[in-house]
Amino acid sequence: MSGEAAVRLLPTDPRDMVPSAVAWAQAVEQDVDTVPATEIVPAYRDTLTLVIWALAGAADYQDRIPTDHTAAMLATEAGVGARTWQKRTAWLRGRGWLEHGPGGRQSDGWQLRVRPGETGTPDR
Repeated sequence: MSGEAAVRLLPTDPRDMVPSAVAWAQAVEQDVDTVPATEIVPAYRDTLTLVIWALAGAADYQDRIPTDHTAAMLATEAGVGARTWQKRTAWLRGRGWLEHGPGGRQSDGWQLRVRPGETGTPDR
């Protein structure tokens, strides 16, 4: 098995992702670019980008991440550890880009959010 590429469950090419999720990821990356390097060091920024695109790849046409896409699975898809996943999703929630689905924290997956005034789908 050594030397074999890992099997990906989610798309990695934006052309294979839901267009609104791609617009969300691009808007989030623009927001990240406005944060001074003194607040987000390059390594943090790099893993944040991996998390952003894993979320975009997992999103459906309602910009939701299904509940069967667990944090562990998404972290693996992003290529980051569980603690890094937790910290980056907390950062995204704190900036208003991500929230738990309407059913609550553990029961209803994630919801991508486009903030008012940003490009992409309307605010949810």
